[in-house]
Amino acid sequence: MAPWISALVLVAGIVTFLLVFFRNTAKPEVSTPLTPAKPSQVAAEKNVPVEKEARIVAGRFILTAVQRKHLAEAWKLAAPPIRAGVTYKQWLSGNIAVVPWFGRLGAVPLKVDYSYPTEAQFTVILAPKAGTAGKPDTFIMGLKKYGKQWKVTAWVPYEPPAVRSNENN
Repeated sequence: MAPWISALVLVAGIVTFLLVFFRNTAKPEVSTPLTPAKPSQVAAEKNVPVEKEARIVAGRFILTAVQRKHLAEAWKLAAPPIRAGVTYKQWLSGNIAVVPWFGRLGAVPLKVDYSYPTEAQFTVILAPKAGTAGKPDTFIMGLKKYGKQWKVTAWVPYEPPAVRSNENN
């Protein structure tokens, strides 16, 4: 039995060698020399002050969709990426693709990450009202202008990277 196994291993080795050595028999393509050209530049969008309506939509979205209250109003504030193929009836059930935050809200600071004429992004800190239990959470909120109306396109939890201590290192 050993000679047959040895012969089979030898044949497999020869086939593998032939496949690797002769696998590409095509002639190499003649390459066209590259001519230096000036790199193209895309103009960066200019930051503009955040429109009052965008801030109002952000606040209303937090009070409705995020807190799972007045979901009919939240539906109007959510853009297609947030609705994610959910029907209006399903949305009203509260089983939606928005990370909830339950608790009594205190002040809700919005840090503007960027603000363009038709798009904005905020870093939002949801903190409990003074004297109530809970811990603050940070979210990234994206907004986009659809016609004349601002809508929320993203609501994503954000955990900043941990800051390492220099002690005992």
